[in-house]
Amino acid sequence: MLKLSPTSHRSGKIYSWVNSFSRDGTALVPDTIAANLLVRILRAAEAEGGDRRIMLAAVGIEETQLRNPLNRLASPLALRFFAMLEQHFKDPSINLRIGERASMQNFSDLGYATRLEANLALVIEANVRIQALRQTMFRTRFEPTGKPPFLLWDCHPDFVNSYAPLIEFSVATYARLARQILGEAPILRAVHFQHKARFAPSIYDAIFGCAVEFSKPTTRMEIAARQVFRPSAMANAGLFHAASARFEQAAHWMAQGKPHLAYSYFYLSSEMDKSPPTLDRMAKSFGMSERSLRRKLVDDGVPFRKLLDRVRQDLCGLYFMEDKRTLGEIAFLLGYSDLSAFSRAYKRWFGTAPSQ
Repeated sequence: MLKLSPTSHRSGKIYSWVNSFSRDGTALVPDTIAANLLVRILRAAEAEGGDRRIMLAAVGIEETQLRNPLNRLASPLALRFFAMLEQHFKDPSINLRIGERASMQNFSDLGYATRLEANLALVIEANVRIQALRQTMFRTRFEPTGKPPFLLWDCHPDFVNSYAPLIEFSVATYARLARQILGEAPILRAVHFQHKARFAPSIYDAIFGCAVEFSKPTTRMEIAARQVFRPSAMANAGLFHAASARFEQAAHWMAQGKPHLAYSYFYLSSEMDKSPPTLDRMAKSFGMSERSLRRKLVDDGVPFRKLLDRVRQDLCGLYFMEDKRTLGEIAFLLGYSDLSAFSRAYKRWFGTAPSQ
């Protein structure tokens, strides 16, 4: 089982809650993929023209399995999902394109705040730090002191070929992340894959902007050092700190023996922009009755409505600090059906109208 090591340097501060929340890694099921990662992949597949209903039905995944962001899906199901994507799009390279699209869009996406770090090296380190929350099928490592800096994907030798589509997707996501942070195409010194080319090598070369090699000892991506350590235009220390503090409360609840309260906070944070936040829907995602979950939240001192209001207020504060979205978009991301309802809530939280 993969274990998360204690966060020891500054870039890990935003995820200092991870060890408490995951019980030092013991709560993470090995050889699984997180539901919230699969949701991101689905969203990217829909943007490519895929039919969500058909895709889920082809693999036998129900929407309820995806609504709980803490749910884990076994590796055979994850691999069937990636195989289905190739069949659905009739394109074996679709996983690379999905990796190019599967970006984090707002604070409901785990890891979105990592982009606020000071440079690309710290952004990559933060993403590697939380990788086990996304999947435990393989491990990614980053060596910023390499010449040039490089990422490694450690996969069991027996699984190199079967995991190839997922590995390709992961490598493409880091290339896309680098491009977003840099504001330009990353200068990739080399991209190596352990597995053989699964389609025309020219397609790989076009995606990564360099000659890609196959059947190598390791899967590896090298990035130009001058880009990795260049100050990022997206860096925002104040917002970074605020995003960090928001998750510390959930970790504190875990330490107090209130896991349902902590899980509910994460569920609502992740679901706020995707579906109506209801107690019944959340309870079903946890495999509980609505009555049982309501009672547990009351016993923990934060009833559902109060918790929902808190999550919305916390997220609202981040979006206003981010200062790049319209009021209508913020209202939507907080799960409000109309702007007037959001405006009333904002005035109750902060004592003034959001337009002011």
